[in-house]
This record gives sequence, C-alpha cells and structure tokens, in this order.
Amino acid sequence: MRKSALRRAAWLLGNAGLVALVCVLDRVTPPHVHLGVLYVLPVLLVTWQDGVQWGLVFAVLTTLLRVRAGLDQVPDASPIERALNEGSYLVVLAVAMSGLAQLRRTQEQLEQLATFDPLTGALNARAFLGHLEYELGRARRYGRPMALLYLDLDNFKTVNDRHGHDTGDAVLRLVGDAIRQTVRRADTVGRLGGDEFAVVMPETDGPVAHAAAARLAAGIRSVFRGTPSVTASIGVLSGTPAGTAEELLRRADQAMYAAKRSGKDRVVEVA
Repeated sequence: MRKSALRRAAWLLGNAGLVALVCVLDRVTPPHVHLGVLYVLPVLLVTWQDGVQWGLVFAVLTTLLRVRAGLDQVPDASPIERALNEGSYLVVLAVAMSGLAQLRRTQEQLEQLATFDPLTGALNARAFLGHLEYELGRARRYGRPMALLYLDLDNFKTVNDRHGHDTGDAVLRLVGDAIRQTVRRADTVGRLGGDEFAVVMPETDGPVAHAAAARLAAGIRSVFRGTPSVTASIGVLSGTPAGTAEELLRRADQAMYAAKRSGKDRVVEVA
C-alpha cells in the first residue's frame, strides 16, 4: 500500500512538473504564440490515472495560470474576452474529462468481467490459474509450503433438477460466500466452472490445509441444513509441489474425486 501511495504521489508530482514546464514555455514564447492549450495534457493524464477529482484540481490550477499569462501577453483584452477564452478552455476540459471518466469506468467493468466470476465474485478459471502459477513460483523460489483445495458440490445436478436453476445459482452464491468466510484473507478463491471451486493457500502446510478444508466442508454443510441440502467433497494438495499449475489442479481434482468415491462430504489429502 505504501509503494502504491508513493507511486501515486510521484505521478501527481510529475504532472505538476509538466504543468510548470508548460507555464515556463508559455511565458518565454512571443505573445502571439499561445501554448496554454498544452495544459490540457496534464489535466487529462491526471483525470485518467487518478480520477475526476484530481482532474478538477489541475483544471482549476491551469485555468489560473492561463489567466495570469493572459494578463501579461494580452493586457488590452477585455474581461468578456478573457472570460470567453477561459470558459471555452473549461468547456473543452469538461467534455474531455467526462469522456475519459466514462472510458475508465468501462475499462474497469471489462477488467472485472475478465477476472471475476459474475455469479459468485470469485476469480474465474483463467484468472485463478494465473494466480496459482504465481503462488507456485513463489513457493518454489523461497522454499515455502503452499496448499491447493479443490471443491466440488455433491449431487448439485439434483438441486438444479428439483429446484430450478435460480435456486442453483443462489446455492453457488452462498457457497462462494461460505468459502470466503472460512479461508484466510491471504487465500484466493476461484470458481473453475459449474459447481467446482478451488482455493490457493500460500504459506500453508498439510495439517493446516486439511483443517481448513474440514472447516470449509462443515461450514457448507451448516449453511444448507434445510432444503436443498448441500455438501461438498474436497481434495487437498499441500507441500512444495512439483509440476505445472495445470498438473497441480489435476492432482487436487483427483483427490476430490477420491473423496466422492469414499462417500462424499469429506476431505481427501494428497502429499
């Protein structure tokens, strides 16, 4: 968080420096050369990176600088002419800033859709695989343990068949909430498709991972004590595993199916 704040401060200072540069260039050029329009650049850059509020701060600052430069460069201009010049500058800024803000919101929405499952709020399969690869590389680099939980709901097709897909979607949302409430903040939850979820647990050895999976199975069981009754089979992979992220998922998936073959609603761990 501190690094992020420092980067933001450096970015704002850099754009303030760009404002100062435009100010200097506008003053040293001949009066008939008007470079004040270049103030648009830092204003829009700040608006894109830091939002409309900071954009407004820079817009006001640059307008004051433009007014001050106009008094020196065109001393005989009337107040109406000055107001028209700066008013048109502000109108252009307002339109451009509004468009940038809308574009930024659209970009964030697209990034959200590309990263998160819209139903449960967990990472989607692609994003989760990428995060798993990162954590796997980190565990190997520092020789630290990690764990991977692979969860599949038991007889979920029956829930959809008996109660409808709306109920099935509600069940998946509740399962996503139950997983997030059970795991740690440092753990990452993903929905791999259908009723399959996975959790990456960094800095986690076998006993801790098995205990977390058992709590998760019990938590899901307690959430759905009524109708429909929902349970989960969970496969656990722990240690500093060899292989690719896809291979780890496949091994955890096999452990989950072993849990199903053993009677469902239980945890099976592989080293």
